[in-house]
Amino acid sequence: MAERRRQIAAAAGELFAERGVQATTVRDIGESVGLLSGSLYHYFKTKHEIVHELMRSYGADMLERYEAELRRGGTAEEQLERLVVVTIRGLLEHANETTILLQEQGRLFQGEEFAYVDEYMAQVAAVFIKVMVQGSSTGEFRADVDPAFAYGMLMSVMGAVHRWYDPQVHSVEQVAKGWLDLYLNGIRAQART
Repeated sequence: MAERRRQIAAAAGELFAERGVQATTVRDIGESVGLLSGSLYHYFKTKHEIVHELMRSYGADMLERYEAELRRGGTAEEQLERLVVVTIRGLLEHANETTILLQEQGRLFQGEEFAYVDEYMAQVAAVFIKVMVQGSSTGEFRADVDPAFAYGMLMSVMGAVHRWYDPQVHSVEQVAKGWLDLYLNGIRAQART
């Protein structure tokens, strides 16, 4: 039963990412896994229940990964680099969930039943902001940059990585290091006088 639920959720996730939650019918989901739509209700009572399964699993997985990296310690820059690697890996492994999150943030996820999505996002933001504040206090990062602003920029860019990443061109670590180099040092060849 649990394995079949995972299969259904994964298939639904692909459809939701491709078409959107609203445009995907229970019949579409059933057909994609070889079930009649009525049989699908044996595994999930509603289409939203499938969305909940996907988003809760995604949020919990990412938070576990972030917390594990924070426990490793290190300088703020080392922690930030590891968090970026973890983020990129997570976004690639959860490409459908990431797309659903981005698509539904201003629509479906505004409803009260999806309030936990905002809670997950706030917890992720707190992880990154904590590292950025630490870096500001140790002199690793600029103290005049608002950590929440820096976090927003960071996630805005990383949020689309699953759309363009090509493992034939770069490893996750190369993408993370290259992106962090640009993020931390900019593209200017030399400092302005």
